[in-house]
Amino acid sequence: MAWGGFAIALLLAYLLQTGVAAVVDLPFFDAFLILALLCGLIAPTYDGRIAAWITGLAQDLGSVDALGIHAFTLGLTGLLLTHLREIGNVGIWWMRGLAAFLAAWPGQLIYLMHLHYWAGHGSASLWSLIVTATMTSLLAAVLAMLINALPWMLHRHRRRHRFVCG
Repeated sequence: MAWGGFAIALLLAYLLQTGVAAVVDLPFFDAFLILALLCGLIAPTYDGRIAAWITGLAQDLGSVDALGIHAFTLGLTGLLLTHLREIGNVGIWWMRGLAAFLAAWPGQLIYLMHLHYWAGHGSASLWSLIVTATMTSLLAAVLAMLINALPWMLHRHRRRHRFVCG
């Protein structure tokens, strides 16, 4: 894995999450989760797992939450995604999105339950926690799937049809 590129992507995710997402108030946007999903989809198995864990640790260092909760949840996401991509056909675009969603959802639910029950933030219902975890995971999976497909979409060769008249 190109760790220098990963470090730049991590810095961009940090700036995007703390700068843009905090100012614009995007409730379901998580740039760190998107980066962890991209690492799980693109990188080799063990590199993807380590990169997802490092992404969570970087999120922990800039957060007021308990140290290690993001590293645990994003590391779990990377672990699940690398397992899912080995057993599924992630060559199909919608399978990449489904695998990313299925891997992201448990980690997001664990994080939100930690915030609610352990840290005592908010008085949301369990249904609200499930919906928030689902929306955050769905948005991150779709964005990771689209970012993953972006090089293919930009460089694909289109067939040109010639119409012969008369």
